[in-house]
Amino acid sequence: MAEPNKLTSGENLPYDFTGVVLKDVIPKRSKPWWKDSRLVQLNALLLCALLTQTAQGFDASMINGMQALPEWIQFFGHPKGARLGAMTFGPTGGVLISILISSQLCDKFGRRYPICGGSILIIIGSVIQAASANYGMFVFSRFLVGFGLGIVSVAAPPLLSEVAYPTHRGKLVSFYLVSWPLGSLIAAWATYGTFRMNSSWSWRLPSLLQCVFSLIQAVLSLFAPESPRWLIYKERGEEALSIFIRYHGDGDPQSRLAHFEMAEITATLQMEKLQRKSRWGEWISTRGNQHRLFLALYIPAMLQWSGNALISYYLPEVLNSIGITDSKTQLTLNGCMSIWSLLSACFFATLVDRAGRRGLFLFGMGGMGLSYIIWTICSAINEKKGFKDHSYAVAVLAMIFIYQALYHACSPVAPTYIMEVVPYSLRSKAAMLYQLTGNLASLYNSFANPVAMEAISWRYYIVWVVVIAINFTLIFIFFPETKNRGLEEVAEIFDGPGALSGANAMKQLGLDVNAENAVAIGRDPKSAVEQVERV
Repeated sequence: MAEPNKLTSGENLPYDFTGVVLKDVIPKRSKPWWKDSRLVQLNALLLCALLTQTAQGFDASMINGMQALPEWIQFFGHPKGARLGAMTFGPTGGVLISILISSQLCDKFGRRYPICGGSILIIIGSVIQAASANYGMFVFSRFLVGFGLGIVSVAAPPLLSEVAYPTHRGKLVSFYLVSWPLGSLIAAWATYGTFRMNSSWSWRLPSLLQCVFSLIQAVLSLFAPESPRWLIYKERGEEALSIFIRYHGDGDPQSRLAHFEMAEITATLQMEKLQRKSRWGEWISTRGNQHRLFLALYIPAMLQWSGNALISYYLPEVLNSIGITDSKTQLTLNGCMSIWSLLSACFFATLVDRAGRRGLFLFGMGGMGLSYIIWTICSAINEKKGFKDHSYAVAVLAMIFIYQALYHACSPVAPTYIMEVVPYSLRSKAAMLYQLTGNLASLYNSFANPVAMEAISWRYYIVWVVVIAINFTLIFIFFPETKNRGLEEVAEIFDGPGALSGANAMKQLGLDVNAENAVAIGRDPKSAVEQVERV
């Protein structure tokens, strides 16, 4: 471990970080993180953010499974087409409504409290769904679940990226979307387990189980550390430094890593304040921010428009199209798909720092395109042969599983990438735009997919082959690599080597040679102005 600055005559020696970047001050550890009690505690508390997507994954798989439950089908009058689309749309609609307030909540109250409040709304919505007496009540409950999910989903990625230990950040934020297949797995086997129930509890029980992880999130959020960047922005530098020392500095008040982070972040945020970069208009003020805006809007739409929704929400329809119509078989395949998705997502999330963000995007999207082409061809031949040659159905199933694995090469890295490319002052807005664009894109999936599958069957897959090809091309052109950089250092990629962030901002405020002044400058923004004027 790197030796911390020592005390001399009762005072700290000045911290000189001239020419230093984040990786230079990260100590080499002699033991793995799970043997470090402070890092174990930090990562355990960050489950309040990591588990966010379990609710959405649970919902997608649950509604998939319910479409194969005779009791659910009969209770709601055999929903098809637009009626079925409205039932699957509920969470999306709730998320879209929550977007009106979600980023403001995160900027005003921090990251933790919106996670807690949103989780409570998900719990209430799940209980109402389990108690639904009619179609309208069921749809309303799903809107409420979506409203809570929208708030939590905007707060969780910033909390993860801003609190995680520097060398854990990439993997931790990537595991944020791994919780989606975790929720999907639990829901798939929950609906399989209730399949033989000859009552409405066959679908009410899975509905109730949806709130379990949200309850865990609500409790953990009360004990998790707040984002130090949010605290610094709110001129509460002492609290931020104490968090860095406790969780990143092994409790050492003189930790070079803790003081470097404090100095770098304080300098960067002060420069953002001086330039008033928190306004919405800032998105289009520079070419770098326009590039960031494109990524924040495009990536969530890309993940929704890659053909994945056919598996996530309409797997029974896809299986029907290749002649697999038995309800129990469909539920079994839904459960197996969830296990496969979870394993795939975990595997690719661990590669985010090794393969890079751009590399995983290109590999995943390219492989998805190839598997979709084979899937489409086999589906066409299978239909032409009257579904009598089961080898083609097996081939389609194989391609679906391959496609799903490759999709999870792209999906986990998406929140990691977006949280890295945007500066702090736009980060909660970027998380909100991520939810907005992703859910607007899913509107098409909710209503067009079931109608298109019913009308033209496998021919609809051709649309997604073309869209995936477009996605691959745009990734190749517009997605720069960001691995091995701190959050404050990524700005150089978009704004050039002179970007007033990271080391450049520290130099402007004199914190590269006097990092111990970071708390004072953060508490008194006027001193930052005076320092910049002197420079």
